[in-house]
Amino acid sequence: MNFLLYAICTLIWGSTWLVITFQVDSASPIASVFWRFTLGAFLLLSYCLLTKKKLTYSKSDHLTFMTMGIFMFSVNYMLVYWSETMVSSGIAAICFTVIVPYNMIGMRLFFKKPITPKVIAGSLLGGAGIILIFINEILGLHANERTIMGLVIGLIATLSASAGNMLSQKSYRKSVPVVVSNTWGMLYGSAFTLLVGVVLQHSFAIPLTTKYLSSLLYLSLFGSVFAFGAYLSLAGRIGAERAAYSGVISPVIALTLSSMYEDFKWTPYIVTGVALCLLGNILTLYSPKTTKLAD
Repeated sequence: MNFLLYAICTLIWGSTWLVITFQVDSASPIASVFWRFTLGAFLLLSYCLLTKKKLTYSKSDHLTFMTMGIFMFSVNYMLVYWSETMVSSGIAAICFTVIVPYNMIGMRLFFKKPITPKVIAGSLLGGAGIILIFINEILGLHANERTIMGLVIGLIATLSASAGNMLSQKSYRKSVPVVVSNTWGMLYGSAFTLLVGVVLQHSFAIPLTTKYLSSLLYLSLFGSVFAFGAYLSLAGRIGAERAAYSGVISPVIALTLSSMYEDFKWTPYIVTGVALCLLGNILTLYSPKTTKLAD
């Protein structure tokens, strides 16, 4: 089950890097984030109503849903889009891999979960792999003001995503169904994004083209509903620090798709980097005590 959940979120999120490029030049990033998670929230809400899920929770629970939604489904994505206007998507991907140590530290601080040597080793291998994959972009990085700002924003975006992960763990440990916490989280996150857009006077108009609308549907249904559902379920089962490794392997999938649909070329550095990512992935998820995949 863990590998199934892991495969769902990594494969889908790996593909969203390509799909997002269908939107970034067509509408305001804030508008795209708002419509993506608003649609995702109403899809989840419809499912909850049809299956008669409990939707009434305490004020304390709603505070958790709201803060999780703001960090995970709003601030995180708005900052990622903003970062990618200053640095390449490859550098932005490197920033997001920092979610692994972020989550390790968060789980240790807030849930007293020890950081095992196996997880540390797997994360280091994955990090080294990502660096090799994007070595040309790193070596070509110019330390100008705009680039540094893009990197800082990318790291803050990743920290926001990690904060959302910690809050989702809190709901999971209180036995709140993932589909319910995601429903409320996306609703609150969308409302916050709307508020930001209104304050900044952004237009929420979107192009009514097949390309944009199909990408919006894919990102809402698969990238938001299915992928986040699988990811947060996995985080509840094996811990956010291990589930976060999907943030390392997803860029590798994105590169594979890029080589198929865009002008991306494989190099020895990239092949080696992919191998290190996969090795780190296996090391992180494998349980030597039971000689089978951790469950």
